[in-house]
Amino acid sequence: MNTPQSGILPAASSNGLFMLFRRRLGRRADHSCKQKLAQWPDLVAQLAQANPDAQFSATLGFGADLWPEIYGLEKPAHLRAFPRISGAIHPAPSTQCDMILHLRAERYDVLYDCADQFTQTMNEWFDAIETIHGFRYRDQRDLTGFVDGTENPQDDERAAVALVGVEDAKWAGGSYLHIQRYVHRMDNWNKLPVKQQEAIIGRTKDSDEELPDEDRPQTAHISRVVIEEEGEELQILRQSLPYGTPSGDKGLYFTSYCKTPDTFEKMLARMISPTTDGRVDHLLNFSRAVTGAAFFVPSIEALQGLKD
Repeated sequence: MNTPQSGILPAASSNGLFMLFRRRLGRRADHSCKQKLAQWPDLVAQLAQANPDAQFSATLGFGADLWPEIYGLEKPAHLRAFPRISGAIHPAPSTQCDMILHLRAERYDVLYDCADQFTQTMNEWFDAIETIHGFRYRDQRDLTGFVDGTENPQDDERAAVALVGVEDAKWAGGSYLHIQRYVHRMDNWNKLPVKQQEAIIGRTKDSDEELPDEDRPQTAHISRVVIEEEGEELQILRQSLPYGTPSGDKGLYFTSYCKTPDTFEKMLARMISPTTDGRVDHLLNFSRAVTGAAFFVPSIEALQGLKD
């Protein structure tokens, strides 16, 4: 299998940097642009080697609209835009963007240096439209106070869930990436009794145990995103992080990697649209999505191949 980009599989980092880019008006991804993108894996490797204590890793992904300019007509089998789901009660906006840079490390200064260098290198073709610094909050909790990512696959299952395999051999080692930036209504959330918060999430707050089926509402977040098909639970690999400032927006930068976009789309549909069983995710009464985008993260070999 081809080599996946380094930011997909490792366990959670203390810092993350999420940057969305849009093509500059009138510019196309020409030969010079692709030459610079092909050098990206080497830059990541050099930074990681120079700063071993940072545990630096990174991914670079492209959206469906930009893809033909980068790779031509050949594309991953399921590459498509962020879904528009009919019947949605809660908003799931689609952000107009073409490329994502997702950086992770134990030191923010390494993320800053890498992002600054990348932005300066690519500014002839791309404008940065959003830059968000995510951070580990307490013991990997969301700002709501609940542990995030408890449903993540472990060990070898992480690659099996996140990476495209022989089913799409040319793009093996790549991954479908979805992001949504959520803004929490923390004032309203903090007014709720803990028992009510637990019913909305579907887990206990202190011990992080899933509520029994008979005590967990169908509108709980866990009830909406835990989906079984043919006796198997659908999985994604979450690399989300909280973000925010005390005086401004604060919330969760949701980030998921998967070998197919179908899983994320099914989870999102059960969260925002009542078409399956008449219910939606009540967590969304306290957390609102303000961005949403879909990308494919090609393997290192597929990126390096752009030089040819």
